[in-house]
Amino acid sequence: MSKAFEKGFLKFLFFFTLLLCPFLLKRMGMKNFLLTFLLNGFTNGIIDRFVVNRKLIKYPVRLLKRDFKIHVLFDFLLYPVTSILINETTKKDGVIMTVCKTLCFISVIVLVETWAEKYTKLIRWSRKWTWYYSFLSMAVKSLLNRIIIGSLRKTTTTKKIT
Repeated sequence: MSKAFEKGFLKFLFFFTLLLCPFLLKRMGMKNFLLTFLLNGFTNGIIDRFVVNRKLIKYPVRLLKRDFKIHVLFDFLLYPVTSILINETTKKDGVIMTVCKTLCFISVIVLVETWAEKYTKLIRWSRKWTWYYSFLSMAVKSLLNRIIIGSLRKTTTTKKIT
């Protein structure tokens, strides 16, 4: 793929994700939206920096390339919005359904990431990294994020009732 296609693809994802945000914000409310978004973005930045510094993953083509080694678009917009979708679609579900839905979301991300690693220069995995590390790390992180947000949601709901 050409660098122009890859940059265009990143810009498309950026604008598409930005267009989703007002709908999610309206549905969730400002507090839940920001809490989920910021918690996910903060932890993404830390984890991605760790992985990139260990040279397990590289992002040859990325936005803000001169300023960051991490994938700013994924870490601070795409994955946080996905986390919001996961939290919103599972907020009334039990444990098994929450895990199933979360794994479905993560599977789509990993399929796109695997495609990008194989056919583009958007991401490069070292020999020590494969798709299942991406799958496992995002699944665990998303489920932990869901537990934290669910717990906070219950705490604030309980306090309003009493």
